[in-house]
Amino acid sequence: MHYAGTSKNAPPRDYSLETSHLSRLFSAFTSISIIAAIFGNGILPEIQATLAPPATGKMLKGLMLCYSVILVTFYSASVSGYWVFGNKSNSNILKSLMPDEGPSLAPTWVLGLAIVFILLQLFAIGLVYSQVAYEIMEKNSADANKAVFSLRNLIPRIILRTLYMTLCGFFAAMLPFFGDINGVVGAVGFIPLDFILPMLLYNITFKPKKSSITFWVNISIMVIFSCAGLLGSFSSIRKLVLDANKFKLFSSDVVD
Repeated sequence: MHYAGTSKNAPPRDYSLETSHLSRLFSAFTSISIIAAIFGNGILPEIQATLAPPATGKMLKGLMLCYSVILVTFYSASVSGYWVFGNKSNSNILKSLMPDEGPSLAPTWVLGLAIVFILLQLFAIGLVYSQVAYEIMEKNSADANKAVFSLRNLIPRIILRTLYMTLCGFFAAMLPFFGDINGVVGAVGFIPLDFILPMLLYNITFKPKKSSITFWVNISIMVIFSCAGLLGSFSSIRKLVLDANKFKLFSSDVVD
């Protein structure tokens, strides 16, 4: 791959919005759902939990630093990607930097480093977020009377986890519209979990007076994000269905 040092290799920039006002509205709520899926599952619960002792001081500063770095890196990539590619920007940044036609738009070492970081992130996700699935699988396959790292428990664990990750990779490669699926997950899962349920549980647990500001702020947040979740679910599923008609399995290319 060669580095394209001039902008003539980049696709034409088109910053125009969708002509239909309804499509713009759907896109806005789909974006809210995606943001909720990416950030909402980490930022809101941990910050709320950290505001109370004993989890204060250095832990709070560390979390704020982590979230600041995440926000800066995510948004800088999003803004710069849209600035360079416009509406042609792909949800997969590597897809934008390595177009199907023409030379790559970044040095080879940058693309290689990005792939390495993606693999490291996937390894972390596979280890952390799949623990529930591992627990369910190994609950029936492991022998509690044997040591954790005995061959009797180690071999089934390796086989089951390998098969599980292979199956996840198979479906990830088969369904090439990760952004749309992320939007559905954010609208259906993370918006209720991070923005509705905590407020509801707070009102139930602490029972603030109905005349207090806290009570009505919580109610307002629940109502607003309930509407956002419903509209986001509809818009995300709508976009998923529309994109499903334009994509083919095991490919990220649009079917003309």
